[in-house]
Amino acid sequence: MEQYILSSLDHALEVLELFFEREELTATEASRALGISRTAAFRILCTLEGRGFVTRAAEGGWRLGVKLFSLGQLASRRMVLSGAVRPLLARVAEETGETAHLAVTDGPYHIVFADKVLGRLNLKMDTALGERRWAHQTATGKLLLSLQPRESWEQYARAADFRALTPNTITTPAALFAELEATRSRRWALDDEEAEEGLSCCAVPLIDRAGAAVAAISCSGPSTRMARNRERVLRALRAAAAALPI
Repeated sequence: MEQYILSSLDHALEVLELFFEREELTATEASRALGISRTAAFRILCTLEGRGFVTRAAEGGWRLGVKLFSLGQLASRRMVLSGAVRPLLARVAEETGETAHLAVTDGPYHIVFADKVLGRLNLKMDTALGERRWAHQTATGKLLLSLQPRESWEQYARAADFRALTPNTITTPAALFAELEATRSRRWALDDEEAEEGLSCCAVPLIDRAGAAVAAISCSGPSTRMARNRERVLRALRAAAAALPI
């Protein structure tokens, strides 16, 4: 493990950890606390400032930035969400025999698979937890994107990588917007072999008590089986989403 540690990044994280005991920090204080040069400490703090993790204080030092607060809140929500959703995923997997996933947004353009429960049937989909994909390449991503304002769709289309993964992959903004309109109207999303040939996926949103879509859950499996059992899959997903305890 030691041989893989980047010393510069390690020092930057050590600087951030100094804020556990300090509300404000100067380059000189960081230098003394960590045994590094003042120049190195200053450059670390400037780099963190440039990324929004610290902000310059009026007195000349640095304070923690809003981005760290946002990351902490996000991590907390995701841990709570994953714990609450896992029994629901297990229920979907049991009722359908297919693999159930929990997906959350990762910035404005991507989704991450945060949890899964494997199905009992053969030829199951087994996505790696933490796998990150462009939203338009997944049912969960399209669903969450469809619930955002039209301006967000246009921003996404300007940034997205529309290369084809399969013959069914969405490859143009016009096709994406049409799919998002249909998804928004029916309140569920379909990945019809758009990321991997032979595999399909249905997704529904997880809505919290405030009415916000906090994530999406999906059910994935071989296309022929998913098409044959789509209504049963959607019923299981909707029932699970309605039971969300947050």
